[in-house]
Amino acid sequence: MAVSKIQTGLRIDETTYGKLKTISEIESRSINNLVEYIIKAYLVDYEKRNGSVHPSPYQDN
Repeated sequence: MAVSKIQTGLRIDETTYGKLKTISEIESRSINNLVEYIIKAYLVDYEKRNGSVHPSPYQDN
């Protein structure tokens, strides 16, 4: 089953982008896939420390 994904813009400085690009190449991932993985890992860690976070409803603007 396909997962619906929301496209969003992300602004990051050149150094951070360069580091993400290097890591994504080492791990044979796209930068987008790497960033999504990093965000999910952060959320898991955050919820371990702070309890469950209930997502706000998505509203397409």
